[in-house]
Parts: sequence; C-alpha cells; structure tokens
Amino acid sequence: MAGQTDRPELFSGLREGALVLADISGYSTFVTQTEVDHSWSILHELLDTVVRSLVGRMEVSQVEGDAILFISGLSTPDVITALEGTFVAFHRRLRDMHAVTTCPCNACAKISVLNLKFVVHHGRFSRQRLGNVEQLHGADVIVPHRLLKNKVPSKEYLLVTDAVLERLPDDRRRRFTPHTEEFDVGAVSGGYEEVGYLWELAQAAERKRVSAEEATLNSEVTVDAPPKLVYKHMLRPEVMERYLLSDNVEAIPGARGEDLGAEFHCHHGGSVVSMRVVSLDPEREITLQMLQAVVFAGEGAIKSVFDKPE
Repeated sequence: MAGQTDRPELFSGLREGALVLADISGYSTFVTQTEVDHSWSILHELLDTVVRSLVGRMEVSQVEGDAILFISGLSTPDVITALEGTFVAFHRRLRDMHAVTTCPCNACAKISVLNLKFVVHHGRFSRQRLGNVEQLHGADVIVPHRLLKNKVPSKEYLLVTDAVLERLPDDRRRRFTPHTEEFDVGAVSGGYEEVGYLWELAQAAERKRVSAEEATLNSEVTVDAPPKLVYKHMLRPEVMERYLLSDNVEAIPGARGEDLGAEFHCHHGGSVVSMRVVSLDPEREITLQMLQAVVFAGEGAIKSVFDKPE
C-alpha cells in the first residue's frame, strides 16, 4: 500500500517471522452432525486453550473459523517446541472435557473425534488495518493457508516448509518426512511429523496423585467445618490467597467450566506461580500440579515477541 507507510494505523511495515496455522480437524463433520449451541461452545473452549497455551510466545493474527493464524518472532526451534506443548494442552483439555461432561447430546458425546494439526512457514509479511480489522499481507501469508489442504497421511501433524526446516538443527530436522504439495502458487516443499506420540508420552509421564507417605513435604490444617463446605471453598481465589500467602490469585475455569483442568496464577511479589487441577475426588480430595514460576523484573518486562533488544 504505497503512500501509507507514514500511517502506522494502516501499515505497520515489513516483518519476518513464523506464520503458524493451528487447525482443529474434524470440526466440519462434527458441527454438521451435532447440536449447534454445544458444538460451538466446545470449539470456543478448545480454541481458547490453544491461544492461552501460546500467550507471550505467539500473537493471534486472525481467527478463521476452526483455525487460528499466529505470528511469532521466536526462533524456529522455539516455535516448534511451543506448538508441541500446545498439542499436549489441547488433548489434555479434550480429555478433561470428556471426563466432566454428563450431557448426552451428540456434540458432547463426540468430543474425542476432534484433532489438532499445525502448518508452519517462515517468511516476510506486513500488517494492514482495514477499518477495525487487521490483516496480514504478503505472498508468504498465502503459503500456510494453501498447505491446510494437503495430502499428508495423518490427522495430527506438524507440516512445515523448507524455510522452517533450514532453520532447525539437524537432529530436529531429521524427524520430518519430506513432503511436497503442488498449488496455483507453485510447488511448496518441506516435511511433516506426526505428533500423536507427544500426547502418549505426556500421559505416560503424568503424575496425578502423591500420597502422604511419599510426599517430600507435608502440612496439615484442621478446619472446623463440614468437609463439603471446605471442599467448596478450597479453589476460591480469595481463599487460596490466604492459604497460599499470595498477593493475588487469578483463576481460569477448567473443562466445561468445572474444576478439573482449572488453572490458578498465584502472584507472590514479583513472581507468578501457575498451578493446574490434575485430579479430584469431589468433596474429598483435590490435587494441583505446579506448572511454572515466572519472575518479572518489573513493568515492561513482558514485550512483544517481535521486539528486539536495543
């Protein structure tokens, strides 16, 4: 858009980085054969899971029905690592949704048919604003969209272009099977990796309960109240602030709005500790797993993934 480079609200300049399409496969069939209201809420929850798993590492450019286009300035190996983590987060939420759902409708009964795949390209693009809508522009933006329609013999995979492969170390590059697609834009070559094994590995490594006998640290508090009432309040943020000695606790609902899979971000001074409910026995026991502890140097410590040190 010549003549608009001096208007950043319309044209943000040329950038280079990863262009990632995360696509929930099987959704078209799923939505046509199930109840619209429930199928939409299920899609919304799964897309939200994908977005939250990439916060701070990738930026949402566009939501395209059952797919999301992300951009990122991370190194290519870090992009792949982030997507692998997202794949596991997607399937964990899918499993938890299935576990807590009691609704007998077709949509809720068929949650497990949904899958997740990724298409990744590295290229150059600009960002343009048309009214209230921001869009990416450039020939490289077309590539991942074309690659969504492919002949990869798998339902769940990472499909990447040569521009991605050449930025990976040899050991990671060897995990991809060479693959080429022909489109109106010409031949696009790269490779794919089936990623279903990531969820299998994650499940095998999961630990959902630690007994008092094997715990490294034990702490016991007696509360003069009925167990049902205590259980009801255990995951309320204002109560967690007290027993975790936290400045503030942010809560993210679990699967289908229930406790299973719920996450809590506990602020302690300049650090944030994240925890997730990994198992529960209603009115008897709750197990939370610490995910990570992040230390912030102060305001402005979190920057755009495209920001470069001055």
